[in-house]
Amino acid sequence: MKKISILVIEDNRLLREGITAIIRQQKDLKVTAAIGDCVKAIQHIRESEPNIVLLDLGLRNQNSLQLVKVIKKDYQKIKVIVMDLTPLQENVLIFVQAGVSGFILKDANVNDFLDTIR
Repeated sequence: MKKISILVIEDNRLLREGITAIIRQQKDLKVTAAIGDCVKAIQHIRESEPNIVLLDLGLRNQNSLQLVKVIKKDYQKIKVIVMDLTPLQENVLIFVQAGVSGFILKDANVNDFLDTIR
């Protein structure tokens, strides 16, 4: 069985490690990397081209929207799923227009989280 490869981009270390631990327990999913910043993320995407990028909407001092635009321009096959606690409706619209495939609320239950990825 081919596993779905996932890059996790989250600047909060505890969340990043928790998300990674949840995903690694799944037989059909694998985390290729868990990264806290956009520069390292772009480098990793170039090297591994994951199937999915899980992206924190509110990366501190970084532009998540710009990263989505770069991914969708240069790597059209990669699906981007944005994570946030309570996204504003206008942010959801802007990110959808930029090409994201979905949103996950950070307070979603684990089954909903995994279903969204799959």
